Amino acid sequence: MHGDSRGWFATLFVKITEPLIFSKRPITLTVVALLTAFFAYQASFLKLDSGFEKQLPKDHPYIQVLKKYQDQFGGGNTVLLAISQKQGQGDIYNGAFLASLKTATEAVFFLPGVDRTRISSLFTPNVRYIESVEGGFRGGNVIPSGFKPEPESLAQVKQNVLKAKVIGRLVSNDQTSAMVVSELVDQNPRTGEKLDYIKTAHLYEKVRQRLTQTELYQLKLKADSAPFAAGTVVSTAYENPAGALSFFRKIDATLIGPSGETIERSFALRDLEIEKQANPDYNPNVEVEIIGFAKVIGDVADASFEVVSFFALTVLLVWLVLSYYMGSFWVSLYPLSCGLLAVVWELGILKLAGYALDPFAILVPFLVLAISVSHGIQITSFWLLEVSDHGLNSFDASRATYRRLVIPGITALITNIIGFGTILLIPIGIVREMAINAMFGLLAVIVCKKILLPCLLSYVNIKNPQKFREYQQRRDRMLQPLWNRMSGLTTKPVALTVLVLTAATWIGADIVAKDLQIGELHAGVPALKPDSTYNRDSEKIASNYAIGVDILQIYAATKTNACIDYDIMHRIARFNWYMQNVEGVVSTTSMATLDKVIWALYNESNPRWMELPRLQDGLVLAGQQFTTSTGLLNDDCSVMPTYLFTSDHRATTIDKIIASIEQYKKDTPDDDALQLQLAGGNVGVMAATNEVIKHTEYTVLGWLYAAIALCVLVSFRGLVGLVCVLVPLAAVSVYTYAIMVFLGIGETVATLPVAAFAAGIGVDYGIYIFSVLEENVKVKGMPLRQAYADTLHQTGKAVVVTALALSASVATWVLSGLQFQIDMGILLTVMFAANAVAALVMLPAFSAFLMRQKASTAQLQEAQA
Repeated sequence: MHGDSRGWFATLFVKITEPLIFSKRPITLTVVALLTAFFAYQASFLKLDSGFEKQLPKDHPYIQVLKKYQDQFGGGNTVLLAISQKQGQGDIYNGAFLASLKTATEAVFFLPGVDRTRISSLFTPNVRYIESVEGGFRGGNVIPSGFKPEPESLAQVKQNVLKAKVIGRLVSNDQTSAMVVSELVDQNPRTGEKLDYIKTAHLYEKVRQRLTQTELYQLKLKADSAPFAAGTVVSTAYENPAGALSFFRKIDATLIGPSGETIERSFALRDLEIEKQANPDYNPNVEVEIIGFAKVIGDVADASFEVVSFFALTVLLVWLVLSYYMGSFWVSLYPLSCGLLAVVWELGILKLAGYALDPFAILVPFLVLAISVSHGIQITSFWLLEVSDHGLNSFDASRATYRRLVIPGITALITNIIGFGTILLIPIGIVREMAINAMFGLLAVIVCKKILLPCLLSYVNIKNPQKFREYQQRRDRMLQPLWNRMSGLTTKPVALTVLVLTAATWIGADIVAKDLQIGELHAGVPALKPDSTYNRDSEKIASNYAIGVDILQIYAATKTNACIDYDIMHRIARFNWYMQNVEGVVSTTSMATLDKVIWALYNESNPRWMELPRLQDGLVLAGQQFTTSTGLLNDDCSVMPTYLFTSDHRATTIDKIIASIEQYKKDTPDDDALQLQLAGGNVGVMAATNEVIKHTEYTVLGWLYAAIALCVLVSFRGLVGLVCVLVPLAAVSVYTYAIMVFLGIGETVATLPVAAFAAGIGVDYGIYIFSVLEENVKVKGMPLRQAYADTLHQTGKAVVVTALALSASVATWVLSGLQFQIDMGILLTVMFAANAVAALVMLPAFSAFLMRQKASTAQLQEAQA
């Protein structure tokens, strides 16, 4: 392809495609309409969905170790549900609180996707106490079967909690809160179905409502629905399910059939009777906190529904800006409607390809709309130019616009596609899914903007052509003095000043960008606002417990029956002590450290005996209290994990802990007897993700700019176009990283694609501007300053309007309930504006020194003489 619309390739391409589009316009529009209807139908079935597995960089050594031991020790996909007494309501040792804890434990146990072997609370049989008594030991469940909330029993439970050493883990430090710890499996091992994280989050929220809502709503069948009779309760809700759209709503239910079989069925809400009752499980004295990956996904998905309103506001603002620029509400609808169709195509193709829309990728349709509108403004602006300056009718103006812009436009879009394709180099499922989603959207933009829009513009009926042209000319006359002043950027003194300032700001931004952190920078979840329910829950659990959802597992891989080998157990205990003293580690636990506690109990709880027994028989006695269900050892005791509970999951915290582990391993090398293998738990996943981002970041950027450079080089067939288009683009990327440091935004899975998206949008400006400037200079023989003034008249105004329209639309994201949408809104606002300014200011400055002007006839004659 060639950016020059008059090159041989462009001439041949236009000669072949132009008749197909304009000579058979009804057929073209019919085909596009049918495809749009098909993709809209497919998009109607698209659902929000996410998964824990696709967040993992599966090729990283940490994740390979995690997957190796996942069946034995869990995969780090943990959800914590804490029930807390309200302030001033005393401790947990009362009948009402323990009844609520039991209700929550049973409710979580039966949730789909929960690994029932890994649930822990005071009511589960894997939470036991042990004490030394005369003649030996006594132990049992912390809350025994048949427990009744009588004063003696409550006092005994309190003693059992102390003996079980669960304060700080399952009971808060001040004993006013207790926890239900559960772990999810990403795939149902029985059915093979993928876990619906959004539904799971709502089910956990239902557990919260069960304890905190005063009323419940039973949903009963109005009529028989075999094999269930009328009046059968199919579901229970704690918020009234009736609403404006309840006629169309469906209720998913899990019922027990006549033969005891489980039946999954959906019922239309209109077929159910809603009966309000007092909630027997309501406890006015408790609060419930829930944290974990599934809850994050649910909260992000719930907040993502407001994205629809932001999408509508974006469309409205863009329409208003375009209407003012074009002087017609109707004409401005053409590029905007084609942009919306591109989004419909994108979502339809996404569904056809077997994907769902991940909540963290919810902003991709916005970016597709942004790129589509950018190209649409360029096309419509040239169409307006042909109508106003050259007096062409709609049909002829559309054909002229197509001939002039189809090659530069497709060049820009293919450059975008290749640029986004480089993100596929990042071996993280969600990032690759975002890249594929964006590439689908850009393919749709090629059809909707390069074929459909010119075809639609050819049908525009201008009722008062003279008035319409006068509006365009009046606007252009107002802007011309600005273009004349800006054309001074092509004079060498001004151009030199611009380039010096560019170099200085680039160096400054690069220095600031070196402080960009890889990973999360906040204690809570940065996708949600600091004052969100989730982050408040997370803060409360972190302040009241010695553990949280932030867990790092290090697996001690050793020989069979190593738990009765003093040397091995001592080395594990020494590692635990070392990590306990690392900043950011709240507490540690392993079989080696708990063996010390048990051995002291064998010796009348004398603190002097809080050591590992040196004899094998002593280790057998201490270790026999721990089964594989505790997660402290595997079947043959050849692997024993150490659990590190961290203060948070900030990038700096994780880096310090991982660096300390690596230093310990360096000072105490692994050998055949014991190998410390990293890493499990959610902190292990984050550490692996941060490392992958760190190691692939510059590789991706390198390939990104190499791909863009190749496309630009092939398009303009020279280094001048390469420098003029690519350097402003690279400068804005560096500025973007500096802004992220300034705003306190870390480079994560959610923000990593920003550089590619910025380049994808910014390259359009440079290609459109340089293609016109090069034609004016090399083909039309204009002096550079005049050529740039004319370029601004033709395409510069479209670049400015595009930047204003897109910046105004994403600036509204600061009103969002999602923190990462707010951050992306700020970044994209700056990027849209910065890319436009960089293209308009830096490109002519480089051209002043690099672009050779075509000699005039008088100059040629003078040279010959």
